[in-house]
Amino acid sequence: MNAISTIRLSAAALAFGGLAVLAPSLTPQAAPEQSSRIQDGKLGFIVSDISYGLSNAKDAAAMCPKGLSLGPRDLFAATPEGKRRAEESDTDYTKRLAAGGNAFMTAPNGQNLCMNPEAGKPDPSLHAVSGDVPAYGIDLDGQDSRAKGRAASGTCAHDDFRGIDGERGIDNQFFRAVGCTNTLAPGGQANDFGTQMAVGEWGILIALENVQDARNDNDIVVRLYANNDPMEVSANHEPLPNATYAVDPDPRYQATSRGRIVNGVLTSDPVDVRFHWVVNGIHLDRPLQDARLRVTVKADGSMEGILAGYSPVEEIYDTVFGFRTGRDGKGELASLRARQGSSSGYAFTARHTCNGVYYALKQMADGHRDAKTGECTSISTQYRVKAIPAFVVNAKTQSQNQDLVK
Repeated sequence: MNAISTIRLSAAALAFGGLAVLAPSLTPQAAPEQSSRIQDGKLGFIVSDISYGLSNAKDAAAMCPKGLSLGPRDLFAATPEGKRRAEESDTDYTKRLAAGGNAFMTAPNGQNLCMNPEAGKPDPSLHAVSGDVPAYGIDLDGQDSRAKGRAASGTCAHDDFRGIDGERGIDNQFFRAVGCTNTLAPGGQANDFGTQMAVGEWGILIALENVQDARNDNDIVVRLYANNDPMEVSANHEPLPNATYAVDPDPRYQATSRGRIVNGVLTSDPVDVRFHWVVNGIHLDRPLQDARLRVTVKADGSMEGILAGYSPVEEIYDTVFGFRTGRDGKGELASLRARQGSSSGYAFTARHTCNGVYYALKQMADGHRDAKTGECTSISTQYRVKAIPAFVVNAKTQSQNQDLVK
């Protein structure tokens, strides 16, 4: 296994901004301007936008024929006790729904299900994406498992998606598992986690080395770094190109791979990376095993496309839903109140059950098959990324946005 590297990401709240719209065009484009930017065989970029690669489908009913998943309040409201009473005010009913929903957050042994999802059972109200729905992403295992009718070596059986551009064999089981939750279904509000880039709470740098031609080059070095500086932005908070950024010197925040550019499309070899993620002051990790890039190197100097790999199931549950291993700013385990409050609060607002998403992720896992148990321990995950030109240096720098860093 490759040495795990780490890249910092964070978010200031559980409820993110509006759905990011990134169209990862992989259509070959001429890049004369980009070629002129090559200096000593190097090109640098800072990621200016990132979101989950889900689907461009607009109709949730088409991809979720059983409906959207239900949260604790929804489940309580469906019981006889959860029906609205005559003359009950909106305020009183809302309070009673919240109190009743707590029963669906508690295991039979009294444990909180967000902290201990394994104490519960799979939730039939957590619906998976079904049907021939287009999905963003790339083929990770080298075959169309849906057409083959069997899993590739080292993976578990799963139903591949067709790509947005018609490509078959797209491995995106994270989307299949949780794409019918209210926040990740079409129109959901949890797919933009680049909101805090402008205030310097996270950053990813991409450095290409040994580049001779930005349109066609069969052997380049691809480096992924944490950004050690706040992002430079304009007065209206738009990321500014061609700023200078220092890499985080900690080797855990660095990953190196090889790659190639063919007709303007950069493809990198698999490498393990690990992102930092901060929610409500809770520090978590977002690992991605066998991560690879497939992005278009555009004539204006930007790149746009896909970052994909396999997320370890236990850790992606903790990162997105459970917060069980969350740390405070000093690196100590965050208080139970903070971790449980954040995970339970997210389940209520996003309308899912913690045990439901936990078992869905385990059931849909398709990567890193354990030879002894036959179970897969990771789940294919796709991200849409956009990057703009930057100067990447291994030296201390000072950003004009330094005072915005929290």
